[in-house]
Amino acid sequence: MWRTSSILFQVNILFAFAFTSFLAVSLFYIKIQLDSESVMRYNTTVKIVGKMRRFNASIEDIRSYLEEQGFYEIIPNEEFKKKILESNQGPSSDSLHVDIVQEHNDIFIVLRTIRHFIVYQDHVDFVWTKYYTMIILGLIILVLVYIALINRLMPLTYIKQELANMKQNLQKITYATNSQDEIGDLVREFNYIVEKLHSIEKSRTLFLRSIMHELKTPITKGKIIVEMLNDSKQQQRLHNIFERLNNLIDELAKIEELASKNYQVHKKEILLVNIINEVKKMLLVNKSAQNNIIIHCNNDLIKADFDLFTLAVKNLIDNGIKYSVDSQVIIDTTKNDLIIKNKGKPLALDINEYFKPYFKDIKNPLSQGFGLGIYIIKNALEAQNLNVIYQHENGYNLFIIQNCIVESFYDSPKFITL
Repeated sequence: MWRTSSILFQVNILFAFAFTSFLAVSLFYIKIQLDSESVMRYNTTVKIVGKMRRFNASIEDIRSYLEEQGFYEIIPNEEFKKKILESNQGPSSDSLHVDIVQEHNDIFIVLRTIRHFIVYQDHVDFVWTKYYTMIILGLIILVLVYIALINRLMPLTYIKQELANMKQNLQKITYATNSQDEIGDLVREFNYIVEKLHSIEKSRTLFLRSIMHELKTPITKGKIIVEMLNDSKQQQRLHNIFERLNNLIDELAKIEELASKNYQVHKKEILLVNIINEVKKMLLVNKSAQNNIIIHCNNDLIKADFDLFTLAVKNLIDNGIKYSVDSQVIIDTTKNDLIIKNKGKPLALDINEYFKPYFKDIKNPLSQGFGLGIYIIKNALEAQNLNVIYQHENGYNLFIIQNCIVESFYDSPKFITL
């Protein structure tokens, strides 16, 4: 089904309008020509008959002349006779009275004496052939122009289909590449852009792989060296640091997949406690800290992509602990929303500013800033068609992930020590 904004739809509408208009104008022109020819024949007949009357031509002479001019005698019906007799005064004595009557496009000549009532009708037929020929030729030209125009525009439809098919994978358009018109130029320019995008994609992939390799290699070596340490406390601390760095690299790789639309989202139902347990493994916090996370909804069921949702919650909890005045984060729910909140001052700027990558609060140069944290949260949730909003109520900063909970179970507050 064509959209009303489609070029082909508009061309069809214009053609239908032009076709109808041409046909209507042609028929109107034929009617005018028909009336005009009838008037000319009527005037000519009146002049000739009037001239014959002036020379006192007999009724037989007039009949002979009319027959020579293509008139033929008809037998009038009573209604026609009555109409003539009522509209015109009859002949006196034996004189000849001539009436010329026009009905529609027919001309009748009535010859009357006291003894005769003779009616002749014009035998000349209107020549329709030449007008029909002109109309048919005009319509054929219109149709040929329409077909030619549609043929020139049809490549746009095929190009649109190929563009729709190449959403998942960049590939060249093969249709109309040999055409030398503007559409062919458009296809060639588009294919050039596709080649450039392929080159950029290859360069980006190579660069990221190189960076990942160069970063993970020293991390792996560091882990090996850490295992050689005798101090178990120092060994665990360094091990956590290297593990944290490794997780950060994996997060960046995941965000790159999201940004390039290469990540396949797999949503399923997950217990919140499983997400929190995974977050505990990913976070690097001071073990001496107690009661870092207060959770009111341990058994709530969430429908989301496990990796992406865990990544978003991890960053929210990490930022919540980092910027809380009491180093605590509270996890709660309301209806279908998950709430992660901490006690602290409200954000200095609009939340949309913090959604930008590598954000730094210029009003507070000493702050650590959110860096990629909030940006990662926003993109990880949007990839799952989820949304996060920010509010500040009663001294608490609330980050609310909307419509992620499919079933809620009440739990008494639990404290998780990290």
